[in-house]
Amino acid sequence: MDPDLYKAATEGEIDPFIKIANDHLGSAVTHNRNTVLHVNIASNRERESISTKFVEQVLEMCPSLLLKVNAKGDAPLHAAAKCGHAAVVEALIEFAKKQPHQGLESGLESTAGYMLGMKNDEENTALHEAVQSGSLDVVKILLEADPAFLYSANGSGETPLYLAAARGHKKIVAEILGKCPSAAHEGPNGKTALHAAACSDSREDGMFFTLLWLVLALEN
Repeated sequence: MDPDLYKAATEGEIDPFIKIANDHLGSAVTHNRNTVLHVNIASNRERESISTKFVEQVLEMCPSLLLKVNAKGDAPLHAAAKCGHAAVVEALIEFAKKQPHQGLESGLESTAGYMLGMKNDEENTALHEAVQSGSLDVVKILLEADPAFLYSANGSGETPLYLAAARGHKKIVAEILGKCPSAAHEGPNGKTALHAAACSDSREDGMFFTLLWLVLALEN
């Protein structure tokens, strides 16, 4: 990626990108294959709030960037979930809903649904990444996008519910169980989210209620 474009992406300056052709915009990547969207999202990692204007403008110019992954298999949605940028996650999903369906072997699938199910090299979906980052707002947006979506385990055998329980994220556990009553609860080595909650270091911080939620959920 041209240094000037990289700088513009980090600062959210759209003008330099208007001047280049859309096909060139799609091929403008760093050595880690980060696109201008990845660069912009990651550069705002420390900010509590982030404008979605740049992301929306770039996608309008080059829609293919929505699903383009970097060297780690992260799509822009993964990157936004890792950073806890709820507004960007919402903007990406809303843009995806307007796109033509993806043609898959099993038939046609909505672009939004396809994006939610995309897995990176660790086989994490965006929800896995949001849970690991502890971003309740992002988790809420992802779950509301498709409450019926079945999130499977990642490469380490961890489902989002298991990850939330293992990290003591009681509000995220409650959110997943509230929005997805039949959420998968498996973990590695035959463990479940209930095992993870029982072993969590956050038991003194309300984990009793998390355990109660999990017991009720696993009995259903």
